[in-house]
Amino acid sequence: MLSLNKTFEEICQAFRLKGEFFGYNVIKSGNINDTYTVHTDGLEGGRTYLVQRINHNVFLSPEKIISNVCRITEHIRLRMLAEGERDIKRRVLKMYHTPEGEYIYRSEDGSYWRVISFITNSCTFNSRPTAKIMQNAGKAFGEFQKNLSDFDASTLYETIPHFHDTVKRFEDFEKAVSENKAGRADTVKEEIAYLRSMAHYASFFRDLASEGKIKLRVTHNDTKCNNVMFDASTGEPLAVIDLDTVMPGYAAYDFGDAVRFAANTAAEDEKDLSLVSFDLDMFTRFASGFVPELYGYLSEEEINTLPMGALVVALELSSRFLADYLNGDTYFKTAYDTHNLVRARCQMHLAKDMENKMDEMNRIMKQF
Repeated sequence: MLSLNKTFEEICQAFRLKGEFFGYNVIKSGNINDTYTVHTDGLEGGRTYLVQRINHNVFLSPEKIISNVCRITEHIRLRMLAEGERDIKRRVLKMYHTPEGEYIYRSEDGSYWRVISFITNSCTFNSRPTAKIMQNAGKAFGEFQKNLSDFDASTLYETIPHFHDTVKRFEDFEKAVSENKAGRADTVKEEIAYLRSMAHYASFFRDLASEGKIKLRVTHNDTKCNNVMFDASTGEPLAVIDLDTVMPGYAAYDFGDAVRFAANTAAEDEKDLSLVSFDLDMFTRFASGFVPELYGYLSEEEINTLPMGALVVALELSSRFLADYLNGDTYFKTAYDTHNLVRARCQMHLAKDMENKMDEMNRIMKQF
């Protein structure tokens, strides 16, 4: 197996990157791909690039991911340039290719590598966001949706099949209950009963789409604040990153997942449910950035049903965590025997709080 130094030397040569390779650093954030900053030096001065090893155990068709990412970033680039954006290098990612037009490099160990532009003077926020960061993250994801509002989402590959297919997630949950592979069903009767009582929400957005009230759009599907690059000096949003999960979907899932995660007052695996609640102030902050970007681009029905996205995604995750617990913890990584059950209970508690606050969430949306 080649050392990383040798691999990066070969990648720099294959992609004809400016300068000579002289070092790299590991970026520890991110749970799927391995990410590095690779540095070159030369007559024109030093340059930095992002180099990623795509986890092809998760993304089984790296070529499809590259196709999606290249198409959407080019679409955003052209739209921003048409609107007069002058800082384009920092406002949208660029995918590098070899002289032969290849966006993927295969190393001798079979790994898939790609090279992405490095956004200078930028940062991400991995801890609980402040109110201002929450608002700016909302603005970034709203702008992302706006810039792709005229992109035909049906032409994108589905990189993770059924990712936000809530109906299927509930079907998988019922199958897990029926099979009871780990023999745990009798210990979680209350949780099973709750999810069954909420199963009618699973088809909420699919039904709206079938009625023509909402449409399939390009969605990011991992709208956490740490997937936005911010200007390190001003805190203003620059670009949305980690685009491998971009697929066809509904706008409410992006909005809902963002506030479900960031407006939760506790960790996703908090055992003390008294600490878990849905923070309406953080919800308001994200909405105040997200919604104004999309007036004229989303339908009134889509905007009105954005809060429901938070409840549906929380229920979807509840069903996934509980199903995995019933199956014997075969999908999500766990640190202890009841980890998935703790996660499921946390999301259920959050969903209950969201349902109680739905009228207030809808009232807040009318402010924008």
